Amino acid sequence: MNLSQISLPRWSVRLIQAVAWPLAVVLAVELCFGRSKTSHWIGVPVPTGVPLGILLNGAILGMLYALLAFGLILVYRANRIINFAHAGLGLVPAVTGLLLITNRNWPYWAGLIVMLVGSALTGGVVELLMRRFGQSPRLIATVFTIGLALIFVYLELRLPDWIGGTSGVPFNFPTPYTHFKLTIGSVIFNGDYFAIVIATLLVCAGLTAFLRYTRVGIAVRASAENADQAALLGVPVARLSTIVWVVAGLCSGVAVFLQAPVTALPSGGSVSPLVLLYGLATAVVARMESLPIALAAGAAIGIVQQGAFAGSSRPDDAAALMLPIIVGALLFQRRRMSRAYDTGIASYRTLQEFRPIPIELRSLPEVRRARIALPALAVALALAAPWIVGTGRSSFCTQAVLAGMVAVSLVVLSGWAGQISLGQFAFAGVGAAVAGGLAVRHNEDFFVALLAATIAGAVVAVIIGIPALRVPGLFLAVVTLGLAATVQYGLLSRAHFAWLLPPNGSYITKPNLYGRIDLSSDLRYYYLCAIFLALACLSAWSLRHSRSGRLFIGMRDNERAAQSFGANATNTRLAAFAISGAIAALAGALSAYQSQVDPGSFQMDVSLTAFLYAVVGGLTSLPGAVLATIGFTAISYFGGPQLSVLASGVGVSLVLLVFPGGLAQAAHRGRDGLLRWLADRHELHVPSLVADSRQPDESDADDEVLRSAADRVQKIRVGAGSAR
Repeated sequence: MNLSQISLPRWSVRLIQAVAWPLAVVLAVELCFGRSKTSHWIGVPVPTGVPLGILLNGAILGMLYALLAFGLILVYRANRIINFAHAGLGLVPAVTGLLLITNRNWPYWAGLIVMLVGSALTGGVVELLMRRFGQSPRLIATVFTIGLALIFVYLELRLPDWIGGTSGVPFNFPTPYTHFKLTIGSVIFNGDYFAIVIATLLVCAGLTAFLRYTRVGIAVRASAENADQAALLGVPVARLSTIVWVVAGLCSGVAVFLQAPVTALPSGGSVSPLVLLYGLATAVVARMESLPIALAAGAAIGIVQQGAFAGSSRPDDAAALMLPIIVGALLFQRRRMSRAYDTGIASYRTLQEFRPIPIELRSLPEVRRARIALPALAVALALAAPWIVGTGRSSFCTQAVLAGMVAVSLVVLSGWAGQISLGQFAFAGVGAAVAGGLAVRHNEDFFVALLAATIAGAVVAVIIGIPALRVPGLFLAVVTLGLAATVQYGLLSRAHFAWLLPPNGSYITKPNLYGRIDLSSDLRYYYLCAIFLALACLSAWSLRHSRSGRLFIGMRDNERAAQSFGANATNTRLAAFAISGAIAALAGALSAYQSQVDPGSFQMDVSLTAFLYAVVGGLTSLPGAVLATIGFTAISYFGGPQLSVLASGVGVSLVLLVFPGGLAQAAHRGRDGLLRWLADRHELHVPSLVADSRQPDESDADDEVLRSAADRVQKIRVGAGSAR
């Protein structure tokens, strides 16, 4: 018998790969590097010379990321969205079950049933909410999931008090299989670790068999390729979507429930952007398609994480390596993904553009007065803001206007150019690092530091924009989220880039411009930052009304049509990244003179909420995005963390459910209503406002001619039928 002629089923080959790849990584590292070596990649430790037990521990914990990736893959294949609430789908049911076991002495199996039933119900309810966005851009649906994730965080924060009467979740969770223990390389593995391995393998094998061999699974795969065509063929797409979300909720619940006995459950940690990033990286390596490859990728990422922790004692250092892993996976697999994902990249084609005031009404005195009064009111509020909130809180006002500058950069890049960025504060972090280092270590002039930071932000943005030329659709969001992790845990870490950053604990002295304008007070520095915000808004407004702005819109709405008119897609996209990165980096440079340059000021969740606020305000509306960002920043500052999470989650979700175009859509509806009233008052006919208005009397004669012709045709048909 010739062994080379043996043919194995495809599913068995993938399962062998899923088991063999993590083992190969472990053995290769152990055999090639030994137990005493340490290696760094761009200042970040990589897993070399790490004991076998620690690497096996990483592989097992990485299976939890694979469980998260399973749900992300299913939802993406069914709805073509990236579900940022996936880690939270099973969070509340899992924490509820765990608290009932530990604080109320429920049996373990009863808590397990609560988790399974609750996770399935949560997934089904969320899917019903997502149906509201069936005809909306996928971007809006994706942002809605970010709001849901914040709601899940708030519920997790409140659950210990509601169920157990405590302020936090316990650290120890008893299980029936804890007493089984095995020691490998000085690491003790109890039964909870083996439960993760068994559950993950069973879920992977079950889902793979479900998608490949059942009628429902085959229908899910068909609808993932082309939902419209599947619906025309009679496939119940909505019902299949519900099934997918239920399964995704179960995957999330199982991951959280199994994680708690092994690594404990930090408050809010299960839905942190970092955990989600590891799951997204796993799903991207698997091409958002293959569950066995996701299993192998999750184990490998877990090995990288534990290896980095063993080398540096900092568990999150591995996050800085996620960006090259994600970019490499996307670029390497681009050809294999392009055909399947061509139907899912039109995330911006229906983003709402808000029309200007009709020409017929611009000369009216009421309109002219309003167009002068509204900007004057905005300027007055900006001038009076420190006295409204209290002059002692001028630093908050500075923080708010700098967040508004980041919102301007998001409007340029995401709203007008159509490139999703979930790491915009990473560009701000680059600007803060460059400006802070130049100001403290080299005593550079204020404006020289700002200029250098602006150029650095533009350069980094262009470098990140290069993969955007090949990365399809929402995958760019994952790339920019990886950038946010790299900046937070790599660039802004003094353990790796101390030469670039200001010395630890040092504050940057606010400048004294030309020896005459002393900006040492927070109040004066706020006014300077407000001027920069105004300049950024004016520059963006001018850009939008120029040829470059029209190119951005054309490339966003229909790339092929724009290219047919001579538009250069490469130059247009890179220009959008450069302009956006420069504005965000300028905001970061200004913030460096306000507070210390540290990773806490440029966290991943700050970038996520910044994008969330811009979308809620109206991603294509410059004033809407800026005002919404400033407003939500004020809520976060004055309301405390729990109110901030609740307002961001519930408020954002309600706004998007009612107005998918954000608050700008509501404002423009109200404006159009007032304009219609003015048109009626002045007896003006404005077709753009009253599209269904009746034409003059001559149209009645045309209608009569058409009606008589239709009657004549009907009589001819009746006569022909009677003659037969």
